[in-house]
Amino acid sequence: MNRTERLNEFNKWKERLAAYRLAMNVLEIDLIAGAPKEGAYYRASKTAVLMGEYLNTLRDEKMYEIITDLLREERLNGMVRRELELYHEELTKDRSVPIDLYVYFEEILTRSKVEWLRAKAEDDFKGYASCLKDVIDCYRGMISLKDSPLGIYDRMLDNHQKGWTSYKYDEFFGHVRERIIPLMEEILTSGKPSKDIFKGDYSIDGQRRVMAKVCDMIGFDSSWGRMTESEHPVTSFISIGDVRFTTKYIPDDPVRAILSTVHESGHAWFGHNVDKAYEGSIIATSISAGLHESQSRLCENHLGRSLAFWEVVFPWLRDEYPHKFSGVTLPEFYRTVNAVRPSLIRTEADEVTYPLHILIRYELERDLMEGDLKVADLETAWNDKYRDYLGLVPEKASEGVLQDMHWPYAYFGYFPTYALGSAMAAQFFAVMCVENDVDGLIRDGRYTELMKWLGKKYQHYGNRYSAEDVLMGATSEAFNDEYYFKWLENKYRLLYGLL
Repeated sequence: MNRTERLNEFNKWKERLAAYRLAMNVLEIDLIAGAPKEGAYYRASKTAVLMGEYLNTLRDEKMYEIITDLLREERLNGMVRRELELYHEELTKDRSVPIDLYVYFEEILTRSKVEWLRAKAEDDFKGYASCLKDVIDCYRGMISLKDSPLGIYDRMLDNHQKGWTSYKYDEFFGHVRERIIPLMEEILTSGKPSKDIFKGDYSIDGQRRVMAKVCDMIGFDSSWGRMTESEHPVTSFISIGDVRFTTKYIPDDPVRAILSTVHESGHAWFGHNVDKAYEGSIIATSISAGLHESQSRLCENHLGRSLAFWEVVFPWLRDEYPHKFSGVTLPEFYRTVNAVRPSLIRTEADEVTYPLHILIRYELERDLMEGDLKVADLETAWNDKYRDYLGLVPEKASEGVLQDMHWPYAYFGYFPTYALGSAMAAQFFAVMCVENDVDGLIRDGRYTELMKWLGKKYQHYGNRYSAEDVLMGATSEAFNDEYYFKWLENKYRLLYGLL
């Protein structure tokens, strides 16, 4: 088989993989967005069949040989070489894991997702614990079979952010402890608490009307995206021209849904801004989690929490809920949006305490995966860490150990990328401010120009280059968490009059 024939075989193989991924992604977002419960286990069995077919295609020994042979070619298009390298790395690591084990895991995972929704609604961690243990045991078993020099938990971390193992995260979270905890304590003891002006009842229909305006403002276009509702907000990449995400409306806090939507739209814009030449390729779908979270956190915190953003959006809330906001000034509202208050729910956390929520999960997850913490003891350990770091103890599991979907969905090793992404976001934002009049564009209704700038600056590369190379190319600097800590310290000391 000559070079051209091998490339043709490779391209046909890619197309088959893309078709399976599309089907499984649509099923996944459909489940998250409220597919009928009675069909859950039928769907699980058929999804497992799809996973088996996908893996059989992926593991084609002939294709592994073709990819290996092509990588020996000296004259290859740069994009093609990157594709081949990514697929070769994935296949090399996964070949030692039996396909039957992957299929079995898919069945366990679907049961976990269904049981988590039930358990969260009923505050029943004890009833769910055995299911989570099955997920962890099976996942650890699969990870242990993969060809890697890393330890079990480091393999999970590396899956989401290549090159970032517990050694790097321990250093980063050490900085979080050193800088964030004193900042939080400084704010909380300042004697300058923000007024809580959100308490009340906000109709969901009213929130949906406001959200339609927000989506229009941030350029989330129904021609390439769709927003629905779910218990936990999430984004699913179907294709560059089809990105789905969900939001969650909270009856007593209309701002939470808006910030959640702006967060998920950051993921959506990233997926949509990838160069269309990569459609259907691993380059479009295997982007590092830290890089992805940097975009969602940038949109949520640096844009969505800005005064300029609320100059546009607050009048819409005031028009929809005049009984609540007619006497509230914009500065009062802005201060409340950015108020620092330790809380139990990660997705409702303020910008300062948020990384402590991630630190808690990182420490618990590491102990779980390294065998130092049993699932049966997880809820107690969770409550203890919330008491130690944030001075709060959950009264029910839905506000504690069951609040997130990540562990029930086997997203092990993902949580730390939220904090890493927040730090990267501050570094990217510093460059955005140099090259754009950020507040002016938002006030003028030109928010989408900022999204297009992100697209041209680095999002269009997808996974063409490593996260480190993208960060260096966009900011002319390697990862530097000082941008993050300075951003928080300067913003919140100014906001609370502590400078």
